[in-house]
Amino acid sequence: MGPTRSMRLPRALDQWFNERLDRHAEVSPSELLVALVHGGLRLREGYMSIHRRVLEHYVLSSQDDVYAAYLRCLNDTFGPEYVEHLERWLESDGVRRP
Repeated sequence: MGPTRSMRLPRALDQWFNERLDRHAEVSPSELLVALVHGGLRLREGYMSIHRRVLEHYVLSSQDDVYAAYLRCLNDTFGPEYVEHLERWLESDGVRRP
């Protein structure tokens, strides 16, 4: 195994982490880092449209099982309201599951 490198977080993630450390002093830094890793897509610009395009691809290519698995992951990460919003967005654009 090689030497361990220390890397600085990108500025947006660094700010996110510092803000949460200040706001949630009762939570350990390691718990906040887990939340950072788990919810990292929330910091990526356009993450919702990325999920919408992926879901559309699965619908149009008739990959129903993959679509369902992807929805379960989104639900676990972002919650049911997020998933419902994405599905309404797809339906409003005429993308419907069979």
